[in-house]
Amino acid sequence: MNIDLELYRIFYVVAKNKHMTRASEELHISQPAISQAIKKLESQLDGTLFLRSNKGMELTSEGKMFYDYVKGALELINNAENEFTSFKDLTKGEIKIGASTTLTKIVLMDAIKEFHKDYPNINISITNDLTNNLLIDLEKGKLDFVIYNEGKLKNNSIESLKIKELRQGFLYNPKFIKDNIKDLSDLLTSNLILQKRESNSRKFLEEYTIKKGIVLEAKTEVVSQDLVLEFTDAGFGFGFSIIELARRNYPNLKELKINKDIPINNIYLAKNKNLNLPFASKKLLDYLLI
Repeated sequence: MNIDLELYRIFYVVAKNKHMTRASEELHISQPAISQAIKKLESQLDGTLFLRSNKGMELTSEGKMFYDYVKGALELINNAENEFTSFKDLTKGEIKIGASTTLTKIVLMDAIKEFHKDYPNINISITNDLTNNLLIDLEKGKLDFVIYNEGKLKNNSIESLKIKELRQGFLYNPKFIKDNIKDLSDLLTSNLILQKRESNSRKFLEEYTIKKGIVLEAKTEVVSQDLVLEFTDAGFGFGFSIIELARRNYPNLKELKINKDIPINNIYLAKNKNLNLPFASKKLLDYLLI
């Protein structure tokens, strides 16, 4: 049975008021239009909903049963509309972001802080993992968007937008090590602290060095850029990391002179092109893309 929801609403208002005139005033439609709608509904249901008299509109037994169900259904719909409005007005909602710990700190954090000041009731969930894993979750709809650094996407359902440029390079602690590196080949015999090969940072470095005909091996291999910098600060060797992160957290570290030849690392925002972003996530992008 295909019944217009508006017929249910008219029925509900008439049954609630038990009077055609009062229903007409509440609905802002004419009494003949209401009467026609009730007749149409009764015809589609193949039953009688009201007993009409000079005193007003009284529900039949079937009409009373029908009213109870329609009242509950319309209240649920009204609640759903109110909830939807809350999400749209950003008085309620959730944002699900995927990013590495490093990019969370240097790309996301400032935007999230400003967003939270304006919309404190929005829940923000951040998943830190390798980019490949995050993009799989993005494709499945488990994340709203993913922030990642340089890397090639092979998934046609995901679209990316460049949002920032960051410099990566080799760093060292002058307390333990001197910058005696004249060119990239000198690093072949140096102690290097690198992220694991699965990381986009390591892939970025390898793509650059292979073009130069050099393959660098890690003496110390760690999972995060924070650990790269921590080991570098402790004097384990030359670490490859995002320069801005080093300046924020390890001001004693210095850059190698050869860093000037390393290309800029681009940061991207990826989202699932087949899914619409929630209202809260759309708003956060305004803060992120300033």
